[in-house]
Amino acid sequence: MASESVSSLILFIASLVVAAGVAGTLTTGVQRVSSSIDEGSLDTAQQIRTDVEIVNDPGRDYTSGGQLTLYVKNTGTQGILNKSESFDIVFNGQFVQNSDITISDANGNDIEAFREGDVAEIEIQSPDIASGDNRVFLTVNSDEEVLEFRT
Repeated sequence: MASESVSSLILFIASLVVAAGVAGTLTTGVQRVSSSIDEGSLDTAQQIRTDVEIVNDPGRDYTSGGQLTLYVKNTGTQGILNKSESFDIVFNGQFVQNSDITISDANGNDIEAFREGDVAEIEIQSPDIASGDNRVFLTVNSDEEVLEFRT
């Protein structure tokens, strides 16, 4: 009879140890998933608040001397840092290196960020401006804009 209680006690203690290990593992896993969801929601919120529009007139030539000028209006609800890393630009199928981009406000003044309603002037140095059809893809925080124009 005593051996039966001892074996039951050992099984009970072993099941408690296993349950504690499983609970600890599950708690850690749930915390990691929760952190990932929080980070993802912050990124999504930033993408939703970011919206830009290219306000160039596609019928006008904005090129001169191997340089293309884009006018981009911030129509979103958050400011966008005024640095070339904030923008991804593809011009005629070629990725434009950040060092080939200069950004200022519409008056030519340097600013730290352009806020809602502001217009930024983006100058792209590219010797590949062909006469005929051209296309610029602009991406800011997953917001994509396209400008097709003819030179």
